[in-house]
Amino acid sequence: MKRNLLSIIILALLLVNIVMSAIMLISVMNTNQKTADVISKIAESLEIETTSNNSGASSFGRDAQDIPASESANYEIKELTLALSDGNYLQCSVVFSMDTQAADYATMGTSDTLSGAESKIKSIITDVVSSYSIDTVSSSKKEIEKAILERMQEYFKSTFIYEVSFSQFIPVKT
Repeated sequence: MKRNLLSIIILALLLVNIVMSAIMLISVMNTNQKTADVISKIAESLEIETTSNNSGASSFGRDAQDIPASESANYEIKELTLALSDGNYLQCSVVFSMDTQAADYATMGTSDTLSGAESKIKSIITDVVSSYSIDTVSSSKKEIEKAILERMQEYFKSTFIYEVSFSQFIPVKT
């Protein structure tokens, strides 16, 4: 009889434990949901992207594939001849794609502003490209474009430039 009574007490305590755990889980989940909503609203008001982004775009700018052609402008620096690390050369033309809807485009993305900063832009391109040799430059084209983009965004302290590409890319062996 004592054994059955002990089993009933253990069963009752087990049920109380399950009920208390369920109540705690529900209250924590509600609090967690409310916290997530508040964080989302704060991020939205600060225009911060809260989802993971593996496309390589900046966390504050729009993805390149989200920018239609009507909201894009290009600036090209033509016919650069850049020295590579092994004494060979790269002949290239670099195109900067800019988001015309970005906050800084109106002040920094104009042709006058970019042509005024062209010597600094060429310096950034030279710094990035000069670390490659003729053997690695062709296979590292995307890596070079990404490095130039990061340096340009850092220089302008803005993400109005969302993509860098080469319209001409010819390694020249001397």
